[in-house]
Amino acid sequence: MRANTAMLSLLFKLCLIQVSHQLCQQSTHGKALSFYIGILFRDTETRLTHTLRKDVAQMIMSAPESEVKDCIFNKYVDINVKDDLQIQTLGWTNIQEGIKTAVENEADEGKSLSVLIGPFYVNIAMIAEQMDVPYIVTDYKGFDWIDVNRVRNNVTWKTLLEMKPPANQVNMAVVDVMTAYGLKIAVVVKPDDATSDQECDDLLAQMMDNNISPISYSLEISNEDKMATQASELLRTAQMLNIKTVVVCSPREYRHNLTGIILNRARTFGMLSDETRIFILLDTDFYLSSLSESSIYRNKYYAARCQLLAFRYLDVVQDFPSPTKAIADDVSRLLIEALKNYMTIEGKQSDIDSKLFLESLKKVSFDGKTGRIQFDAISGARVNFTLHLYRHGGGEDIITRIGEWSPETNAEGVRFKKLNESEPHRKGTKNLFDGIQRVAVVLEAPFVMLKDDSTLEGNSRYEGFTIDLLEELSKRCGFEYEIYHVTEYGSPIGGGMWNGMVGEVIAGNATFGMGAISITSSREKDVDFSLGVMTTGVNLLISKPKVMDSIFQFMEPFSLKLWMAIVGASVGVSLLYFSLDYSSEERKFSARETWWFSIGTLLMRGTDFAPRPSSQRILTAGFLFFVLITVSSYTANMAAFLTTNNLEKQIQSLEELVDSPEFECGTVRSSATMNFFKTSDNKIYRAAWKKMSQGGLVASSQEGRERVKREKYAFIFDYMINSYSELTTCETKMVGTPFRLQEHGVVMKQGAPFKTNININLLKVKESPVMAQLKNKWWENKRKCDLMESQPTVEFGIKHMAGVFIVGAAGLVCAILFFLVKKWFVHVKNKEKSTGPDTGTKETIYSPDKNISKEDIANAVSV
Repeated sequence: MRANTAMLSLLFKLCLIQVSHQLCQQSTHGKALSFYIGILFRDTETRLTHTLRKDVAQMIMSAPESEVKDCIFNKYVDINVKDDLQIQTLGWTNIQEGIKTAVENEADEGKSLSVLIGPFYVNIAMIAEQMDVPYIVTDYKGFDWIDVNRVRNNVTWKTLLEMKPPANQVNMAVVDVMTAYGLKIAVVVKPDDATSDQECDDLLAQMMDNNISPISYSLEISNEDKMATQASELLRTAQMLNIKTVVVCSPREYRHNLTGIILNRARTFGMLSDETRIFILLDTDFYLSSLSESSIYRNKYYAARCQLLAFRYLDVVQDFPSPTKAIADDVSRLLIEALKNYMTIEGKQSDIDSKLFLESLKKVSFDGKTGRIQFDAISGARVNFTLHLYRHGGGEDIITRIGEWSPETNAEGVRFKKLNESEPHRKGTKNLFDGIQRVAVVLEAPFVMLKDDSTLEGNSRYEGFTIDLLEELSKRCGFEYEIYHVTEYGSPIGGGMWNGMVGEVIAGNATFGMGAISITSSREKDVDFSLGVMTTGVNLLISKPKVMDSIFQFMEPFSLKLWMAIVGASVGVSLLYFSLDYSSEERKFSARETWWFSIGTLLMRGTDFAPRPSSQRILTAGFLFFVLITVSSYTANMAAFLTTNNLEKQIQSLEELVDSPEFECGTVRSSATMNFFKTSDNKIYRAAWKKMSQGGLVASSQEGRERVKREKYAFIFDYMINSYSELTTCETKMVGTPFRLQEHGVVMKQGAPFKTNININLLKVKESPVMAQLKNKWWENKRKCDLMESQPTVEFGIKHMAGVFIVGAAGLVCAILFFLVKKWFVHVKNKEKSTGPDTGTKETIYSPDKNISKEDIANAVSV
């Protein structure tokens, strides 16, 4: 809203500067010409779209007297209809005194108004006529429902000029259209508001006078949810009654949004896809925000097969930023043109003569923002205007002019004229492209790439998805082009300036900017974008994990803790066997035999003896079951571990990347992705920005991919670009679900006349097989890598069993060492005995040990 006000102020200021030196001549008395403008307003009115005060008053105020030195143009008087005129409480009795008081307080003493601007109040019209002050009416009714509105008031006021076409004539145009198309019955939707529906009541009356049956529904405008519910009910009723025509009468569309609610509800019932249905959309402000070009694309009304009909002021579609902007612009020009006329009158005085100035106003005629501006010399009503009927969506162009209406009948005795439907007057699409169009691109695989052939020149040097799409659009839209490349997509550099592709388009060096450029709100403030070319997102590109070979791979089926638990269980069972057998007379489980029994059982080898006591047998059964499950689990897991590559651990998401101290991350400097992280309030994204700002930013995606291959670096960038890298660079892979969903678009200058043509043909390309073919050509068909090669089945080789051989060799070495140590120990002992002193005792093989039987001695002797 502030931007609209500033724009209007600048416009009026320029207009005043342009004519000041021509108009502001001195009067016949040699004094500067005084010109005072009174502007009606209400202090509770805060929205710019609800009042004309700021639209006109601030423009007049912005013209400094130094630039209009001979004229006092910029004297304006705010007149509060509630406090100054007290219409609500006193009616008409204080109006004249209130106007005089406001002039004295805000202007020079003893001066009077030259003109009064604002909405219609019948009491003000009466007083203005008594004061001979021209009253330029900008709306059919006042700010509050406290007076008779102009729709019902048919009095001819001598000093009144109406900026809007009369409401009854606008309604007459709708009735004439229905008559021309043979429509005899219609559902009429209007607001349930006595302050806003007088135009709609007049429409209903005219429909009945012309034998058209209206079924009227009033929507409660105080609650949007209730409005939507009521809209659904009335549309369901229209379907049940098979009524094909719906008339939406919304005199304050900018406030009530009846049109948008009805169309959105109608889409849910499939009514927009019905070719037999007709929606006639009436806004006496002609502020058709729901049918603006951007709204039509956003809400997909371009696909509507029904008839969406609405009148507009001009035969060239213009969307106004507010419902008062067009009126404000025309009022400003009207005053300037009237002053031109006034300056030519002989005998003009330093104070504006109201009667002469009124004559000057009524003589003005020009083609303004609201069509032809011309007034009836007696009544001051708008005359000789034309309303243009447009069909929205469902055609070659989204906004097509199909008819025109004027209040005067033509030679055939009709007011509404259908245009030739075989050659309709469309929103301009012919001769949109003059000469060769320059297209700025950024080298980004696979969107735009340079061919390897250095002998090529011009457009033939480039290839890629964007180049093929550009060629397709040029054929469909009918233009020739010249490609050149820049280094960046575009980021703000201060003072409203941009660099890169966006800057080239703003400066006029390029007609289009194409490639992997994201549609962002910051960019759309200064350039226009087409519809999205393709939907994409942002994800991570990392290096593929390396194979981790280990000669002790046979240990990996079990974790270290599990191995320790198995060894601990074996030791525990050994101790338990030793304890249970310790007091037995036939002791079998000595310390050495107990340990060997546990190890042998665990290795599924067994021993030469078995426990006999019941307690030991129960323990053995439990231990054997433990061994069975352990060995079976190890065997099953070992098959997988020994026949697949073991890969190093990798990050799988942005959260893991932020928490990983091993990985760096980054994105392209000055890109939309960088700005997203830099300005985000999300905790994870802020942490990622902090990490990437510490040396992680790169100049291009190519540099980012090279860092991924060389380092532990995660490149955060466009999903489609990372996808191409994964398919063609086998050292890299994508991880993580794409986030920050976005679309690529075609960049154009703001207000580009060919935007609609580009959008329509881009939609045709997307709906045809061409888009899928281009994606396959530049992504899937460029595949060089197998995406499943990160977990291949490998051949079982010596490297997988090397650790087993080492363990076996270690056991062999230990056994040999133990054998040699024992032999050495026995040899040393025997040597000590043989060299000891002779005691004279006779050597005998008989032992006095009572535990050795005679049979043992005999056996020993025989051996």
